[in-house]
Amino acid sequence: MYHVLRGGCETKHPRSFVMSRPKGINNYLILIIHTAGVFQIAGQQYNVIPGQALVLAPNTPYSYGNPCGNYIDDWLHFEIMNPEIATTLFPCLNSPFAIGEIETYTFLIRQILWEASYTKDNFQQENINALFTVLINHLQADCRTKETPDKYISYQTQLQMLKLEMSNSLEQQHSIKDYAKEIGISESYFQHLYTAYFGTSFQKDLIKMRIERAKYNLITSDLTIEQIAKLCGYASEVHFYRQFKSITGITPAKYRAGKQS
Repeated sequence: MYHVLRGGCETKHPRSFVMSRPKGINNYLILIIHTAGVFQIAGQQYNVIPGQALVLAPNTPYSYGNPCGNYIDDWLHFEIMNPEIATTLFPCLNSPFAIGEIETYTFLIRQILWEASYTKDNFQQENINALFTVLINHLQADCRTKETPDKYISYQTQLQMLKLEMSNSLEQQHSIKDYAKEIGISESYFQHLYTAYFGTSFQKDLIKMRIERAKYNLITSDLTIEQIAKLCGYASEVHFYRQFKSITGITPAKYRAGKQS
């Protein structure tokens, strides 16, 4: 699906560097921007800050550089072998947008370039396509937060990491108070940020994760319901029963029996 042309990671250019392509190029270009820069894209100027991405469509006029100092970016030129789906892949074409963990993008682009250069032919294209899927999914997710106020975006990485921590340690107790303190904000503001970013409240999300984990354990293990309740963070088996039935409409025992029949 994707054909890699050329690219680089953490490429450093001096202040005098200016990339100018007044007619654009006939392939796609992804830029992961590590420093400030000034961009001209199809006649519009953008003052870009570190931690932004840009996906340029074929034949789009552009120029960029950093007149105030060095310019550093990751870059990837590529073609999409199925052009009719291209416009749906990149909702933020030709416009810079904020991204989360810049290191993740650097890693993905570096790995794509490695696969394109050194992987054996029988695995090469499959690996490249898989890595591109991850890269584009990240770009799409970050692009959708483009309209989110900057004050939310500044906490994006911390919110993502704490949610991963929660999902990997559901047997432990998780509180708004502790997470708000960890991030360094008030409890009310933490709840506001969490709901704005994930589209659901912290408490509802935590319950959902616990019930989903419980459902998985009920149908994939021979653990007792009491053991599953503890693994999912419930100190009381009765509380687990009530919450499970409230959300699924049936008891844990009936859920297990129905999936195994």
